[in-house]
Amino acid sequence: MNQFFNINRYFFVFILAIFIFQSCKTDEFKLSEITVKEDFGIKIITPIFSGNDKSGHNIEFRDFIHDWSKPIPDLPGDKIVLDYSNTEYKIIPKQLIFEPSLIIDSLEFLIQGNYSLKDVELVFIVANSCPFPLNLQLQFINHNVLGPPVLPPAFSGADFNQLPIMPVKTIRSVPLDSMQLQSFTFSKRLRLTSWFNQNNFINQNDTLSAHYPIDVTIVMIGTVQTRK
Repeated sequence: MNQFFNINRYFFVFILAIFIFQSCKTDEFKLSEITVKEDFGIKIITPIFSGNDKSGHNIEFRDFIHDWSKPIPDLPGDKIVLDYSNTEYKIIPKQLIFEPSLIIDSLEFLIQGNYSLKDVELVFIVANSCPFPLNLQLQFINHNVLGPPVLPPAFSGADFNQLPIMPVKTIRSVPLDSMQLQSFTFSKRLRLTSWFNQNNFINQNDTLSAHYPIDVTIVMIGTVQTRK
């Protein structure tokens, strides 16, 4: 599933330049004493994750169900048809939809030198066009060690009792605690786990479209400041 997702890569050269510029303005006539004040910080807002395929199209329902490079597991229980709308389909266990599916990719988001992040929150923005609520759990990985999970409440599914079916946009904001922030600051990779919540739609239909659009963006909001 990795090939369907891209991690946005951002560097802090511009931000550090702003630090220096602001410091120069503060000490305009004291060139020998130019410093960045310890309590000086800049608020930044930047995406750290967005889901799209190699063509730039939205990620679909099928991409959150299973890593299709692996065989479909032979799970007990009822089966359902996953329709690809081009005479292609897969018969999958219903249970597969509601079990965790992993996405792991690279993350380039480094705070180096005498600068650090504080007051960080992650904002999850999801436009869900599938009939099931979507769960997303994010963990940062540092030297193959998983950090504490960041788990917002489920993102609502679309209402299939109304036509036309419209995506439901849900925004969840999760402030990072000290352990989550430490893991985020020193990580180079992340793990994103997805699964769906079950509802009556699964019992009322024997076929699901593979192509329900699901758009996911994760934005970091925080303050960059000098280390004390």
